[in-house]
Order: sequence, then structure tokens, then C-alpha cells
Amino acid sequence: MLSNHTLNVIQVDAFTDKPFGGNPAAVVLDADRVSEQTMNKIAREMNVTETVFVSKSQVADFHFRYMTPKREIGFSGHPTIAAFHALVEEGFIELVQDVTMVSLETSTGILDIEIVRNESTGHPEIQITHKKPQFLETYDPKEYAEALGLSLADILSPNPLQTVSTGTPHLMMPVSTSRSLDRIKPDWECLKKLQANSDYVSLSVFTRDTREPTSDAQVRHFGPAFGIYEDPVSGSAAGSLGSYLIRYGIMETTYPVTSIVIEQGHYVDRPGKIFVEVRGNQENIEQVKVSGTAVTMMKGTLYVQD
Repeated sequence: MLSNHTLNVIQVDAFTDKPFGGNPAAVVLDADRVSEQTMNKIAREMNVTETVFVSKSQVADFHFRYMTPKREIGFSGHPTIAAFHALVEEGFIELVQDVTMVSLETSTGILDIEIVRNESTGHPEIQITHKKPQFLETYDPKEYAEALGLSLADILSPNPLQTVSTGTPHLMMPVSTSRSLDRIKPDWECLKKLQANSDYVSLSVFTRDTREPTSDAQVRHFGPAFGIYEDPVSGSAAGSLGSYLIRYGIMETTYPVTSIVIEQGHYVDRPGKIFVEVRGNQENIEQVKVSGTAVTMMKGTLYVQD
């Protein structure tokens, strides 16, 4: 027999400190009793790129599940930032020190989270330690240039189109200038077919040619297989991109950590920034961290049967 109950839901813009920027996520708190079927329905109802469901964990401080309007995914960066922002704001996590350590269980494993208090801005910075990068399959640039409406001259040679994973596999595609990003006109059906026979879940097209002098890379991110045609700001892909930049010498490393600022979202009018720290060098990347801030946009109550 179905039971009626309510759930608290908070909509948060992640990877920004301004309303209506970054990437929106819906955060559902106290989701321990919510069935997978109902999670899918809620994700479709929220109709943002991802909805994250927060519950208790027996092996970590929290357990998160991530749903797009179409399917569940193992991990995603921006709803993780959004959820920890909401947990702090709602009093589930107390920031008694400058840096608060929290552990997170996901279907991809246990992740370490650092929440850095910022008294001046009021926006705590959430930092996610990713897995060590894996450099996976490489792909023919001609096929992808055609699928995006670009020419081979747009590709930043001699760097490969390669899948990189720091927890979630994303295809990295370097282009020469921001004009290449401007010219992108995706053939969605072609991109879906390419992805269906691949080892990645989405595609990041990036350039070192940035809008702001303090940024190191500008990105457009596409995930049509998830129903996310252009993702405003992608945290999990940022870990892959930071690793790629260091591995192929596109950025000079600094000892012991290279700090990278990624700008994204301008093409969908939701500008945001992601901060990446890569420890190590071209030959050996030891650790990758991705961080950002967030802004609460809306709070409400969901009435569900489960």
C-alpha cells in the first residue's frame, strides 16, 4: 500500500556566487525512504539537469544518488556542490573549523569532501577529491569535428581526442580558439551515435582562449545521451579536463599543485567557474580536486506517494 509523505527540496545554482548563474540542481533531503521509481519521477518533475537525493550511509557521513530526467548516473559534480551547500545552510553540517572534512558515499565509491568556510562572502567553498585520472580511448577527430560543425583546422593539434576519467569518463576535445567554440553547431543524432559506441558519457570541447584573464580554459560540454544537450557547468568533467591539461603540457605545472580556473556556461547564459587543483606533473598526476560555491534559489515541499 502506498503511503503519502512530504520531502524537502531545495533548488541550488552551483559553481557560481550569483543567482541565475552556474548549473541548477534540485536537492532532495532525507531521501532514505524514497524508492528508485519515485526518484526517477521526481527528477523528471524537477526537470533540471540533475536531481540529487541525500540519505544516510553506513560507511560515510552521507549517501548521494544522482538522477537526470532520463536515467541515474554514478556521480556528478555540480549536484554534489549544491547538496553540500544545502546541507550546510539547513544545519545538517556545522562549520566549526575553517575546513570541515566530510565523507560521501556514491555508487562510484567513497569520496572525501572539504568544506572551506568563507566569512567574507558567506558562500562556503565545497572541494571534492576525485579519483586519480585514467587516460582511456582515443578517437578520430574528423568524425567529431563533422558532428560539431567544425573543421579539422579547429582542432588543437597534436593533442588527442581522448576519454579521461577522474570518476566519470568524459571525452576531451581541444580546439584552438574561442571562435571555434562560437562556431559549434551540433548534429545531435550523430553525437548520440558516436557516444553509443564509446567509453565516455559526455563530451567537453575546450580552449585556452578565455573570456577573462584570470581563467585558464573555456569549455562547452555536451551530453545528449543523458538528455543534457549543453550542460551549463560540469564539475566531474572539470577533473578530467584539469588532468588532460597537465598530462599533455597544455598548461605549465607548478609545484606542488597546479591551480586551474575553468569558465563555462556563457553559451547558455549561465556563466560559472570551476576551480581545479592538480597535484603532480605530466608523468605522474597524484591527486585531483574540484571545487566551487553555490547559491540557494528556491525551497519547497514535495508531496509524494511511495
